[in-house]
Amino acid sequence: MKIFAIDTSTDTLVIAYSNEQNILTLNYRGVEKHASKIGPLVHEFLNMADVNKGSIDLFGCGVGPGSLTGLRIGIAFIQGMAHAFSKNVVAVTSSEVVAANFLYHQGEIVIVKKAREGYVYIACYKENTEMLKPSVMEFEKAKHFVQTLNNPIVVGDAKKLFEHIAQTAPDELEAIRGEVLLNKVFEKIKSKSILKPHELEPLYLQKSIAEMNFEKRKSKG
Repeated sequence: MKIFAIDTSTDTLVIAYSNEQNILTLNYRGVEKHASKIGPLVHEFLNMADVNKGSIDLFGCGVGPGSLTGLRIGIAFIQGMAHAFSKNVVAVTSSEVVAANFLYHQGEIVIVKKAREGYVYIACYKENTEMLKPSVMEFEKAKHFVQTLNNPIVVGDAKKLFEHIAQTAPDELEAIRGEVLLNKVFEKIKSKSILKPHELEPLYLQKSIAEMNFEKRKSKG
């Protein structure tokens, strides 16, 4: 089976392809945003890999949590490709891909990312099992949660908030890796968690600032 997958949940654009014999990946991080780079990079990547877009059997996509704008760009791109070739898609939780980098750790893997002031995005995994699904939590509650764990390692751009109560991960191990993204796609296929393109949605854990401001103005009449 030929699988093509991307993740745009972070500042790094991750592109990956597998035909079950070979795995090819590309990570891009630069000053140009995903919206301007995703099309040219995917085109170049598939050309270099000598992959005909129509031969791809299934598309995978990281759905967050992460940058709302980045997620929309990646998901729309995958939906467009899948629709064009009448193929199905798989949604992958981006925090699961990050957690897989730390399976060597004999304890809990806590993913924490910056959210609005006083809050963090948080998820927890242990031995490839989800202990706490991705959610938004007040920082003090998140801190208490981490303190209840036996041997946590804290990962993500909000990890410094927890460094006085738990081990924190090296920055270089936090990148989303294309080969892990593909592995998660294959796991979803085995569990038959396959979607139609229009069913692919971002994992939004909170409303955007624009939505919250709109609701505030609306409530004031």
